[in-house]
Amino acid sequence: MATLNRSARYDDQVIAAARSVFAEQGFAAPMAEVAKRAGVGVASVYRRYPSKQELVEQVRIAAFRLILDEAEAARAEESDPWQALTRFMHRCLREGAGIGTVLPPVGKQYAYSDEFRNLQRRVAKVIEELVEAAKQSGELRADVDWTDILLLFKHLNPALPTGESRRAELRARYLGLVLEGLRTGGPELRGPAPDRDEWQALCDNFGS
Repeated sequence: MATLNRSARYDDQVIAAARSVFAEQGFAAPMAEVAKRAGVGVASVYRRYPSKQELVEQVRIAAFRLILDEAEAARAEESDPWQALTRFMHRCLREGAGIGTVLPPVGKQYAYSDEFRNLQRRVAKVIEELVEAAKQSGELRADVDWTDILLLFKHLNPALPTGESRRAELRARYLGLVLEGLRTGGPELRGPAPDRDEWQALCDNFGS
């Protein structure tokens, strides 16, 4: 058990460091910088994550798990569907959350793991449920889809040359503006929402 706990702590350290480094420096940042930020040896990082793409996948798996945790907490703690949705979005974009971290496209030959695919499906389902409940309540505009909400995380968290604390302040500021546009009564949105296939292609982050 102690060995498993140490392994989990090590993974958490490296993934958190990778998320921070990639957000600040982009994907070109060396693995040595990730190791330094995590306080571990670079050789040990390569033993655990033989390629940068594998480490990126683990960063994204951690983000999926956080999305699921925040969605379940929002539904459990907010009886009003609109409040549940807005709480969920604010929590996912809070300081240090890591949702929407800007990551590079990967080659289409890269095969995501079964764990990644399973979590991806679960995320889609729980967000769809949050969105549909908010629409049924009459608070969320009818022409917003669950795919819109997930893609907003990317739009609200661009790569910026500043620290995470300031990025989080800006995310919260612009999320406040976006939420007003998500309410019922606004002008019709231009263009269709992404369908499931388009969302998955964008979520997979495959390069063209």
